[in-house]
Amino acid sequence: MPVWVPVRPDPVAIVNECFNNVLAKVASDGGAIAYGWLIWEWPRVFIEAEHHAVWQQHNSLIDITPHVNGELKVLFLPDPGRIYYYEGKQRIINVKRSLGVFASADRWIAANDTLQRTMEAHSVGDEIRINRERLTALWNTARNAQGAVLVDLASNTKVNDRCFCNSGKKYKKCCAPLIDLSRHS
Repeated sequence: MPVWVPVRPDPVAIVNECFNNVLAKVASDGGAIAYGWLIWEWPRVFIEAEHHAVWQQHNSLIDITPHVNGELKVLFLPDPGRIYYYEGKQRIINVKRSLGVFASADRWIAANDTLQRTMEAHSVGDEIRINRERLTALWNTARNAQGAVLVDLASNTKVNDRCFCNSGKKYKKCCAPLIDLSRHS
């Protein structure tokens, strides 16, 4: 069952390095590493599970890794069978499922998964060895597919709705002035 886990970044923890952060925390302060998945939702677009690790001390779970958006708590689904292989540094790509509102979400998920799988297939440790043109083409395909999702969101958001960027502001006071849909009608 997923649980809400408080985020209390360790002073020496690095963003996006949960596995190494928790391993270092266990070495210095004891406790254990708990593997699992962070669950994220992009409303109207998709739900995503990101392979993650949190620090377990006694019966408490604490996310010691700082997050880019400053979350104070995260939804964590424990999965002790999905460990991280430190030696090869190979990551498990995120699992995404469309919420079925926009067909563009399925295309973006497919393009992004192709990009991530290709990068992992060509990575050794901290290095990615792939033809620059191929990587650029995959990146552009994923970026354009994400742009289509943003156009769909903008086209289907009313001016007084909460903005889809999750700022908490009304769309008309947030992203609406930045988006010109006249070329997409």
